[in-house]
Amino acid sequence: MGKDSSGCARGSRPDRVCRKLSQADCGKQEEGGSLKRKRWEVRLAGQGGQGLGLAGIILAEAAVRDGKNAVMTHSYGAQQRGGPSRADVVISNERIDYPQVLDADVLVIFCEAAFDRYHHRLASDGFLVVDSSQARRSLVEGARSIPLPFADIAQQVTGSIISANMVALGFVAELTKLVSRRALVGALRKHSPKDSLQANQTALERGIQIAKSIKSGENWGH
Repeated sequence: MGKDSSGCARGSRPDRVCRKLSQADCGKQEEGGSLKRKRWEVRLAGQGGQGLGLAGIILAEAAVRDGKNAVMTHSYGAQQRGGPSRADVVISNERIDYPQVLDADVLVIFCEAAFDRYHHRLASDGFLVVDSSQARRSLVEGARSIPLPFADIAQQVTGSIISANMVALGFVAELTKLVSRRALVGALRKHSPKDSLQANQTALERGIQIAKSIKSGENWGH
């Protein structure tokens, strides 16, 4: 398996989620709402060109549309395409006094180098969601690890891996119920480039469907 200049694995074989999640795995939820927690820290980590900034913007906007407070920050290396990149989103029902991610409640990894860089910044009971088509490792002690081949799924449903970020975003949103589908789709339509809107929405919906299948104990398929 080859790696690009950022150390990201390419061409890895799709695998199935290592263990099925039930609603109990996701924690107790408020009625019709997200998991019971005052503050959520989400980190999307990979390389430049994977659309992490766009995914972060859409997630933060969706939270605001749902009446929550949200802060999004995006950082990347000097080499914008192919270099390290991450998007951090903090969501809270209360005022956000500190906008930085300290220990992510949800860490979404899009390449092997990002796993090396950030796996230690995951909360002890956090979700580790890994694009297994671009990163091999997906286990952190104590974390709820979920490897899914987002890039391969995007390729299947849109004909391109570019929308892997939207598959992952839909999956995480449905898994955690951090934001509503209505708010998420509205934010997507506002911020997605027009020429990729249809592909992005298709990918987003596929991610939502997969999360629903896994939570109900069904085989989500490839």
